[in-house]
Amino acid sequence: MLLFPLPFLTAFFLIFILLYVARHVGRGLPYLALITISAYALQSVLMGVHWGLADIPRAIIASLAIVLPPLTWLTLNTLAGRISARVRVVSLVGTVLLLILLNAAFYFQLSTVIELAGILVYLLFGLHLVWLGWHQELDWMANRPLHAVLPTQRAFFLTGALLLISAGVDAMVAVDIRLNDSQISSALVGYSNLTLLLILVLMFFRVGSPPRSVAVPEPALPGGSSEDDDGPTAQEILDLLDAEMEKNHLYRSENLSLNQIARRIRLPARQVSSAVNSLRAMNVPQYVNTFRIKDACRILEETDMPVTEIVFAVGFTTKSNFNREFQRVTGVNPSEWRTRSRKFGASKDVSASDTRKLSRSKVTS
Repeated sequence: MLLFPLPFLTAFFLIFILLYVARHVGRGLPYLALITISAYALQSVLMGVHWGLADIPRAIIASLAIVLPPLTWLTLNTLAGRISARVRVVSLVGTVLLLILLNAAFYFQLSTVIELAGILVYLLFGLHLVWLGWHQELDWMANRPLHAVLPTQRAFFLTGALLLISAGVDAMVAVDIRLNDSQISSALVGYSNLTLLLILVLMFFRVGSPPRSVAVPEPALPGGSSEDDDGPTAQEILDLLDAEMEKNHLYRSENLSLNQIARRIRLPARQVSSAVNSLRAMNVPQYVNTFRIKDACRILEETDMPVTEIVFAVGFTTKSNFNREFQRVTGVNPSEWRTRSRKFGASKDVSASDTRKLSRSKVTS
């Protein structure tokens, strides 16, 4: 092993990431994410001290380790908007109960139960995250910073795989302690932390890399049209725009401009603006904000996410602009929409152009 324990390197990098993402709190990133990153950093510090410098009571290390899988699961599902505030509370209460049961096992010196419980928790939460990443259609609720790191489903799958690897390492350490008097345990812990560190470095520097807008494939125009054939029609342009907004969530980009949209679909800005004005009777910012409001309506209907978080999750930069546009599109404020949608039933399969009609029908119901 190195004189400088490898878990310390992981801890330092996690602290760096913590400081980097802390600026996004209140802009779509919940405090729970900071708590989870901090817990992983603390675990790395404790592991570095325990395996490289001095013994730390096993109850402390095990108590922290056993809450990490549920915290990780809870954080990812919160960021993806899959769970409500009530489920978050229940999950946190369950985590506290799990911690109490673990310490009760320490009190009664049930070492086998402690080892199996830790491995089982990592295994179960890891398998569920892998399953979600493989089978579910997921998307981050906020545009930053996670949207730039990994696609949502890949993040769930990768995190679940790391939890499963941790379960395997814990099992090997438990066997080594019982059969070999911890001869290779420090190496197992060190190299597993080195693997985690390398993954974190790759992910982080992917965030810092410039956007590869020039690498976006040129979308095919409906009906095989191209700019060489006298250019696309206004309807074809609008079809491209709708696809970018609905499928790729382009509207979630903050400060999205006409020029950025035009570069995305590789057409002159003048043609894009003309198509939106002629077919939707609105300007491009209003067109983009309509999709943002539609997404906000869905979040209001399906989750308990605070309005202050929804503002940044759908691409707005200020709450005042969000409230103004929400009133323009729906005719009511966000709180009234949430109340009425739950009273009369959530809307389904509503196009952006029909959002205003839907709100009027709910208001007059």
